Amino acid sequence: MKRLRSLCLAAVAGTAMLAACDKATPAEPVAVLPDAPAPTTFTRAFGLTENAAGDVRVFAQEDGDLTHLYEMRRSGEKWSTPRQLDFPARAYLTTPSFSFADSYLYYGSDAELPERPGRKDINLWRVPLVDGTWGVPEVLPLETINTAANESSPAVSADGTLYFATNHSRAGGGGYDIMRATPDGNGDWVVRQMPEGTNDPRVDAHLAVTPDGSRLFFYSHRRPTLGSVDIWTMEADGVGGWKTPVNLGAPVNTAGVDFGAGLSGDGKTLFFSRDGRLMEIPLGVALAGAGPVAKDSSN
Repeated sequence: MKRLRSLCLAAVAGTAMLAACDKATPAEPVAVLPDAPAPTTFTRAFGLTENAAGDVRVFAQEDGDLTHLYEMRRSGEKWSTPRQLDFPARAYLTTPSFSFADSYLYYGSDAELPERPGRKDINLWRVPLVDGTWGVPEVLPLETINTAANESSPAVSADGTLYFATNHSRAGGGGYDIMRATPDGNGDWVVRQMPEGTNDPRVDAHLAVTPDGSRLFFYSHRRPTLGSVDIWTMEADGVGGWKTPVNLGAPVNTAGVDFGAGLSGDGKTLFFSRDGRLMEIPLGVALAGAGPVAKDSSN
């Protein structure tokens, strides 16, 4: 336990907005919904996110060929049973993420757009949550943010920077890659590629960002890995760039499928999906295992 505490404190010292660990800190992730039925490959839950007040949580869950969003509300120390959200979509409501800059929930949806009849790509949307009530969902600007390709996995830091994943060629890589966008002050966005070395030819998606924007989390198929899919993290270098991404390691990553990162409203707890089950762990404990993976155990 002393070694765990020292690792946690070291991780906290190197990253802003992290909670210090104490002797009661769990060394392993715990299930967010311990009484939920065991997931199958057709019912995986992922992308748990929490609003700033810490009283509303939203996550995505697969239902065969469909994906829905569900919300939970906190009353005292208890959380309500998940309830499906009825936002516009045809088959996919996915990758939810509460913004650290405002009251919006960002997410991906394949809802048909009047400007693009017949298209089935996924676009980024957002919806306000004010005084516990959902407002009217709105699609983010077309062409600037949403292209004819897929855009999903949004994450917004406190300064308003939007990070997202896209399979559009403008990202500069292959598969799904990470891009960033900042508001231009006129209702639109300025979109930029991430620095060279950030993205991998394989998939990088399901993003989460710390409130201060100093660290990103994402899942990737890049090597070396502990499982077929691992969660990776990268830290801002303080001069406008990003350090080389590193595997988050144990106890978050396993030989299974670990993906769908999210953060609590205070930025102190990491949520993620392990083989389709929602898990949580103090962020300091999660970061203590980050670094090179000694052996590639992926298939």
